Amino acid sequence: MREKLAQTVLFSSFLVVSCVGLISGCTPGSDPAATTSATEEPRSPYRNLVDGVSFVGDDACFDCHESEYRGYKEHGMANSLYLLNADTRIEKLDGSVVHDTTLGYSYTISEEDGKFYQEEFRIDENGQKTHSQVREMQYVIGSGISARSYFILNNGWFNELPISWYTQEGKWDFSPGYRVANKRFDRKIVPRCMNCHNAYPTEVPFTEGKYEHLPLGISCERCHGPGELHVEERLALPEADSVDYSIVNPAHLTLERRLDVCQQCHLNATVSILREGRTPYDFRPSQDLSKYLSLYAMEKPASNEMIGLTSHVGRMKASECFRSSLALGNPMDCVTCHDPHSGFRQAGPEYFNGTCRTCHESANLIERLAGSTSLPDHQESSNCISCHMPKAGISKVAHSDFTDHWIRVVDPDEPVQLNSIGDPPKLLPVFAQDLDDQIYEGLAYLVYGTRNLNDVYMRMGIGMLEETLTLESDYDEAVFQLGLGYHRVGDVESAIPWLEQAVIVESDIPERLNALAQAYETGARDPVRIERLYQRALAVQPARADYRINYGRFLESRGRLVEAVGEYRMALVEQPWFATAHYNLGTALVQLGDSDAAEKVLGDALDLDPLNPDAWVNLGILFATNERLGDALEAFKTAVGVSPGHPLALANLGAHYLQADSLALAIPLLSQATEIAPEYVEARVNLALAYFRNDQFIRAREEAEAVLEFAPSNKLALQILNAL
Repeated sequence: MREKLAQTVLFSSFLVVSCVGLISGCTPGSDPAATTSATEEPRSPYRNLVDGVSFVGDDACFDCHESEYRGYKEHGMANSLYLLNADTRIEKLDGSVVHDTTLGYSYTISEEDGKFYQEEFRIDENGQKTHSQVREMQYVIGSGISARSYFILNNGWFNELPISWYTQEGKWDFSPGYRVANKRFDRKIVPRCMNCHNAYPTEVPFTEGKYEHLPLGISCERCHGPGELHVEERLALPEADSVDYSIVNPAHLTLERRLDVCQQCHLNATVSILREGRTPYDFRPSQDLSKYLSLYAMEKPASNEMIGLTSHVGRMKASECFRSSLALGNPMDCVTCHDPHSGFRQAGPEYFNGTCRTCHESANLIERLAGSTSLPDHQESSNCISCHMPKAGISKVAHSDFTDHWIRVVDPDEPVQLNSIGDPPKLLPVFAQDLDDQIYEGLAYLVYGTRNLNDVYMRMGIGMLEETLTLESDYDEAVFQLGLGYHRVGDVESAIPWLEQAVIVESDIPERLNALAQAYETGARDPVRIERLYQRALAVQPARADYRINYGRFLESRGRLVEAVGEYRMALVEQPWFATAHYNLGTALVQLGDSDAAEKVLGDALDLDPLNPDAWVNLGILFATNERLGDALEAFKTAVGVSPGHPLALANLGAHYLQADSLALAIPLLSQATEIAPEYVEARVNLALAYFRNDQFIRAREEAEAVLEFAPSNKLALQILNAL
């Protein structure tokens, strides 16, 4: 007896990724490239920060600020995102192959007709290529000082590619984070990530990663605010007051607000959460960053220092140079050393050493250190930076050394911690706490726990939010996240009231509608209400292919296969590389009896994801149904090969051998399947039959009786017992 079709895999869109935060994208109808947000700080003297003032782009600055414009165009920030072509290429195509030892994928880089490509492939034990996917390297993210990663544009969605070029070592390796969790070609660039690598894009609302317009590089207006008003006023009247309030000049801001301009991208934190009502594009220079972001860093022992990729400001604040300067009229800040209007990277160490000597003159140091063993290191020609701000490895970024911005007398034997330190007990706020910070602290624990699959932290976050929130709370996003948290830990009955309240408050947010629909499904609620929720989510944002897959799966569960097929096909129009959509579509077509179409679509699913055992199983079932037993055997064997502990794969391969009367091969496979999944009735009854045919009658009786514990009316089990 052959096992029934594999069940369609539920595609869950619950996971909150830390770089996404809690509020994402733009509100419906907003255009961050054209207007400022409605959530501005009150009483700002800068008149370009009010609603309706547009961004004008860097070229509008050129006529009046040519020197600054040209200098900035050499700066790394202006070159943080750009097209890859023969002119911008610096990489070496040396034939390197990067291996993923966990999943078995390999990657290499190639060039053809002036375009650059990444290929993913697998090699079998005979050295034959069994899988290949190729994606063009269209966009570069990163100035190339340390590394360059790559994007590809697919129907408005930007996907990151798995391999990066590490400039300092001149080698190819996995992009940051990919060696821990290889997302292959499926990592979408969400607004919270895109926000710090270019100017203000126009995101399609509620998509979390689809863009109508994407500028290249961080613009002048990131530090100065939208420039339309300033351009209009200066063209009409070239002279301004001593402080021109038609545009933000960070030089006139207080120290904390100046630092916030840099900290919007250069402040390291374990968890970053957008505050209620904020989007990734709302913050403007001169405003208090803590009103837009709530940041939490993992507690760690003082002796166990870590360097984070964006830890520059935090490390600088720990420096004695910074602390001593606070009493001065012009205290130290980021631009003390980093002129944003200058491409200083090519200037060499003397550019920075000269800044050090404005406070630490060589003559004074030589006099003070006379007789000291360190005197030779403090001459006019000495390199201050190499000793007092040494380069160090960065946690989560391989092959790259970054200047440590903690200025200090460094012990040469001091170890630098490059990796994470496990799970410390607390998340500590980076900014001063407000009255509502227990809500954001709870959210931080919830996000951290979700991101790291850590149930303890998730439950800590849930507990904090439960103590603080009520269903009538004004923090409706926190209400929503609490509902998601309960669902993630398996408490759907507690989840539903919070999710319902979040939908009541904002009934046009697709993420909330989809989440409530999934919770209702888990809790076996009214299917009519479930369907309406999915339909409403897709009516608001039809581009969410993941929600469409969930809706299709729901229709499939109701026996409405033709409608489910329609939803899966629409999902693939939006995202042609969506392996789950191909798999679900192929499975539905198998059930509809459309063998030719099902075989093609399941083949497409396996081209995208050759490690999906369910797709191999269903393909094997399709072959067996059509009497292609040799192809079926290979598909079932491949399913077990890619996932040796998958009970469905084991059971189907065992059933195939059972049908072929190869009992010596069938029994171990069916036994293993039932050991892994004791309630797997179909595998257990096939095992009982295999024992019966093999004259192992005591074992056959045991297995048949075990089947009846789970399925008292199972006909085959009853037949076996009657025969015994």
